[in-house]
Amino acid sequence: MTAVRFLDKDGTFTLDKAENYSYLYLPVANEKGLKAAVTPDFGGDSKVDQNTFLMEPVSAENLHNNRSTRNFWCQIKGIGSWSVTGASAEAELNRFTEEQEESTLTAGFMWQTVTRSSEKYGLSAKVTSFAPLAHAAEIMQVEICNESKAARTITPVAAVPVYGRSADNIRDHRHVTSLLHRITVTTNGVCVRPTMSFDERGHKKNEMVYYVCGMDGEGNSPSTAGGSTFSRFGKQGWRESRIPFRRKRSSRRHPV
Repeated sequence: MTAVRFLDKDGTFTLDKAENYSYLYLPVANEKGLKAAVTPDFGGDSKVDQNTFLMEPVSAENLHNNRSTRNFWCQIKGIGSWSVTGASAEAELNRFTEEQEESTLTAGFMWQTVTRSSEKYGLSAKVTSFAPLAHAAEIMQVEICNESKAARTITPVAAVPVYGRSADNIRDHRHVTSLLHRITVTTNGVCVRPTMSFDERGHKKNEMVYYVCGMDGEGNSPSTAGGSTFSRFGKQGWRESRIPFRRKRSSRRHPV
């Protein structure tokens, strides 16, 4: 990987079009127990331990094939929808061609930043992943810039699927354990609390809550959120769905 350029003595480095390199992922972790793997297109997983995964567990073999990524869309009025993380059918189609978007990965100790620009949509984005010191949480910070000469009306949409159970449930009672999930849509996002853990250890009451929440740079809550992946994305999955959420804002909690 001769394209890697080191920026300082602390190991900070940069790499252009890092999504073109197979098996590439970086750790994001802290002393509060969070352990995450993040790819250049923000795939990977996030967990506390073997039995507590926020995102679906992955291995090196399916790291870049899994559609359950930390995706973030910009719906541009009158133009279309752009995945700022490069996790879209359009981005995959253009990979290794002259139409591939310009992107640069910059990373250091337990953090990474990817900048990406789209000539078609007239936008650029800067996405940073890191773990705060005081909480077992992962932060995904997104900055959008209009690079065109014309004004843009943009609706930002975060799409992060919650797996919310043990890694054992990938092969053991995966569908049954999904039926145990109790989902609450809050003002700030989505909370998932399974009624019990269900694996080879037996049936145990669950006390863990998994969540994905968001806010803008001024601390304002999202205008809306959706709890069920199937109801929002249908049979075709995450990357084929250009407009994930259309529901009007509601301050009520919606168990799904």
